Amino acid sequence: MHSTANTIDLIARVLGTGPSGLGTKTTNIAAILSRPDLESDTELRHRLPYRNDEPLGMELNERLITWAESIGLYEGHLDYLRKCNFGRYVMLTYAFSEDRERLFMAGQAMLALFGLDDYFVDDKRAGSTLDMVGRNLSLCMSAIDEPFFTQKYNDDTAKGLSEHAVHVALRQYIAKTAKFGTPQQVARVRHEDMCLFVAMCQESSWRINKMIAPVWEYLGGRQMNGFTPCLTMIDIVDAYELPHNIYSMPQVRKVVKLAGLICVMVNDLVSTEKEEEAGVHQFGIREAIQKEEGCTPEEAHKMGVRLHNDLLRIFEDESSKLMVYATPELRRYLVGLEAWIAGSHRWHTTSDRYTQN
Repeated sequence: MHSTANTIDLIARVLGTGPSGLGTKTTNIAAILSRPDLESDTELRHRLPYRNDEPLGMELNERLITWAESIGLYEGHLDYLRKCNFGRYVMLTYAFSEDRERLFMAGQAMLALFGLDDYFVDDKRAGSTLDMVGRNLSLCMSAIDEPFFTQKYNDDTAKGLSEHAVHVALRQYIAKTAKFGTPQQVARVRHEDMCLFVAMCQESSWRINKMIAPVWEYLGGRQMNGFTPCLTMIDIVDAYELPHNIYSMPQVRKVVKLAGLICVMVNDLVSTEKEEEAGVHQFGIREAIQKEEGCTPEEAHKMGVRLHNDLLRIFEDESSKLMVYATPELRRYLVGLEAWIAGSHRWHTTSDRYTQN
């Protein structure tokens, strides 16, 4: 765990705001990641989180529970939601913000998107049915990107989208995002959300057809159906803007998409038991590798771990290359990605959502 002083020093070195001149140089991400807390290829390679402020996590979590209760999200399951500890997830991943309102916004986004997955896609216990995935996710698109009709149908839409807690959560989170972000940032968040919804429809087709996709197809879907919507909010939460023309550069898109896939690979590799309990067809990275390689589940799991670790190394290399000519905003964003990956790993391996029945 980093102390506040160590964290400030680390940011200064990475962003190039520390000592400079002859005999000094800016530390790059690859160098920072060369640390003893990285595991071997038999375990998920990771680093320690940038921040581990448990009181802040508890504060955010209680606020998110209150919000969920007020809109009926996870009604009857608030004790479970409290144990999942999404407030701690926010604290661990958005490690450089102290702004409670912006952190709460990030928590609303997480809770809305995890709720969408549970209610509409992933968990029969929450009422999800495969034949309704497309319709439900199309309505979610309307929730995050308001449609415009005549007044009568505008009113009907508003009424229809107020009848399910997930739609209410999505509308409130995107409204809060619009309060803090620029129009370009909000458009970016909407774009990544909609990519997520499309990839969720792809997954529902795998389930309907009892299909295990080839590894390349699975990874392509998972790169969209992952944590990129949360990653694209890093600069909003930290109260600056990574310009759209930089965010959209192929080299930047590459590291963002790699970061999202790395985080969701951890999700896949630690959530097998939860997915089995949810009563849905299993088609994760372990199953995809097992089918393609003709190996045991245990061997496939180890290969999945090595794949995660290889992806992390590629991410480190690409981030290091970008650091050479990055603007101050891009450097800050790249460090935010690193912090997000580290915090997400810690949450996934300690949250009761995955570690307790």
